Amino acid sequence: MRSDINTIIFKLINFLFLLIILAIPIAIINYDVLYLKNNIPEQSLTEYTQALLLLCTAVAFAYLGQTNKLYRRTAFLIAGFFACLLIRELDLFFDHLIFHGFWVYPALSVAIAALIYANQQRERTISALAEVMKNSYFPILCLGLGITLVYSRLFGMGSMWHQILGDNFQRIVKNIAEESSELLGYTLIFYASINYVFYYIKQYKTSIKNN
Repeated sequence: MRSDINTIIFKLINFLFLLIILAIPIAIINYDVLYLKNNIPEQSLTEYTQALLLLCTAVAFAYLGQTNKLYRRTAFLIAGFFACLLIRELDLFFDHLIFHGFWVYPALSVAIAALIYANQQRERTISALAEVMKNSYFPILCLGLGITLVYSRLFGMGSMWHQILGDNFQRIVKNIAEESSELLGYTLIFYASINYVFYYIKQYKTSIKNN
């Protein structure tokens, strides 16, 4: 009975935390538009937050790989994937610092290095990846990726907003639709990654105690 109550309380707290997390994108968009008076350009609080969430996600999985040897290569592979997304998100920085489109080279380097490292113990990597996909937080991770990579792009199509607003078209409306969706996706990805870390570190510590 007490165990069930504790489970219910924990899940409710987790749900409330998720609600707070989901409110963050709207708060950041509001701050950009209402206080900073911008139309969410490449250099904005929204864009910086997206990059920060990607960085934290990559670091979270890298930390998991560092602390849990059973999932090490898989975790570093996933961390490499999100590092590539981060490099792509920072494309404007590389455009100004070096030349346009330079982001492809560091992203490709990270991707190749992650794949080579993961392939060194292919069977263990595949087995661990399957376990990661069985985790209850994997659908949330996929949902975040889907919102970021697909939904935000489709929802932010300029042609659609031109059709909806007609002569009253303002780019800020399109930007809010696209960037808020993208930020929501990154927020869900970060939420899933943190829960992954806690889950597998706890699992690893339990297995050490039992042995």
